[in-house]
Amino acid sequence: MPQDAQTQTSPLRAVGRYVMHRLREAALYPRMAVPASTPRIVFLPSDVRTMSSLLRGYNMAEAFQTMGWNPIVLPKQLDPGQRRRILRFFRPDMAVLLGSRLPANSRHLLEGIPYVYDLDDADFHNPALEEEIRADVTRADGVAAGSRYIANWCEALNPNTTIIWTGSPDIEPDWTDHTQREGVVTWAQSAPTRYKLEFAFVTDVMERVAAARPGVKFRLYGCGPEDADHPLVQRLRAAGVDVELKPFMDGYADFIASLQETAVGLSAIIPSNAFSKGKSFGKILAYLSAGVPVIASDEVDHGAFFRPETGIVSNDPEVWAEKTIALLDDPALRNAMVQAAHADFRKHLTTEVAAEQLDRLCRAILEARKSAARPA
Repeated sequence: MPQDAQTQTSPLRAVGRYVMHRLREAALYPRMAVPASTPRIVFLPSDVRTMSSLLRGYNMAEAFQTMGWNPIVLPKQLDPGQRRRILRFFRPDMAVLLGSRLPANSRHLLEGIPYVYDLDDADFHNPALEEEIRADVTRADGVAAGSRYIANWCEALNPNTTIIWTGSPDIEPDWTDHTQREGVVTWAQSAPTRYKLEFAFVTDVMERVAAARPGVKFRLYGCGPEDADHPLVQRLRAAGVDVELKPFMDGYADFIASLQETAVGLSAIIPSNAFSKGKSFGKILAYLSAGVPVIASDEVDHGAFFRPETGIVSNDPEVWAEKTIALLDDPALRNAMVQAAHADFRKHLTTEVAAEQLDRLCRAILEARKSAARPA
């Protein structure tokens, strides 16, 4: 674009950004017209509608609206002045602070407001965040931890800590039947080449599979053109694995639709550092939504969710290879496993289940505060 054209359009872009900035704030004010008798709660995610900010923030707020609450979500883009103004007018009874990654979100902003601190990553192992997280957790009226590992750390600072697994919206099991799927194995780790130990483990597994099933198809996601020359990709191809490199999907729905083409989903976690121990269900939720049988590392809370009928949990690459081959050879077994896993998903890993647990925690906090305020 010519320089003069850029000069002419930049003020328009600035105006557009300003308008969008104000519209995000204005969109929240209608919630303030809801009668004050309905308890008000504000969710403060650290990111836009993606990953844990979506699953533990926006989705939970929508669920709370059906559970007798008046919820709002403060978008990441709001500046500190907008945040303070909204809280002043909204007057929330409760807040849910989702982590400490966003500097504009903190215990200081919530002065005088009871809040639950929500954490589903081991961010406390990040030296840049540890001090802030310690202070936020200690000051909180309660903590919602995404795993046992995170709960154990938080509980030392705040005894009112509850494990609430990350959930996703309930889905009907109308995915593609496994008799109609190709024998594609996937490791749906975004940008897989960044996970060196996990990629090496999965490569070992797929080499063993290819030894028994030459030409087995293996799909990776979040890859760029340069990943075709990655040493482990080349090693897989040399072993007879038909490697397919997928780019980042345009949206979550596209990702799920793509996963419905696959037969086995791998979820490798190698706790090479403390941060890895705090991972939650992540990609496993995507596998379950797409009706993909799961083979997972025996790490984090995998063993607490999966049963032999619903998934494979092991750290032995030979077990992974053996079970992958068995699943590839038996579409009926895959169908039975995903149906059983979906039943357990509905019991433990839906947004509704997570929201019910968070609702109980929030109401208990409010009731305790009311009791403390009553005259003796």
